[in-house]
Amino acid sequence: MSTSNGKLGDDFLWIQKLVADGENWMMYKERLQWSIDTRGLLGHLDGTETKPIDPQTLSGRGASWVPTTTDELKEVSTYKTKLKEWCMGQAITKQQIAGTIPDSLFIQIKNLDTAKEIFTHLSNLFEQCSHVVSVKLL
Repeated sequence: MSTSNGKLGDDFLWIQKLVADGENWMMYKERLQWSIDTRGLLGHLDGTETKPIDPQTLSGRGASWVPTTTDELKEVSTYKTKLKEWCMGQAITKQQIAGTIPDSLFIQIKNLDTAKEIFTHLSNLFEQCSHVVSVKLL
């Protein structure tokens, strides 16, 4: 399950691909959420992990604002660190989705900005199908 460097192995985090017609959406969705949660990145999928706010965009500052005080320099440094972490979380989450959907779905989501937007798009496509399948199973 775990590798010598303490990270979870790819086989542990592997999930079955979503089929193009969404027939397996219910199980895919649950397994995707579990896999992303295992990585500690579920907030990227559900949108609760938001992009850090650039200090330059705060009230009273603008494109010409330059940090000069120790506090401002620390604020910018903290922002850059948090932004890098957020971007990495987004990239991992988006790649987990991209690697588990067919090309026909990837084409639909490839230009969406966030993992949440991608997950919401897929949910909107297949939630109704899932309800029909679950009723048929009952």
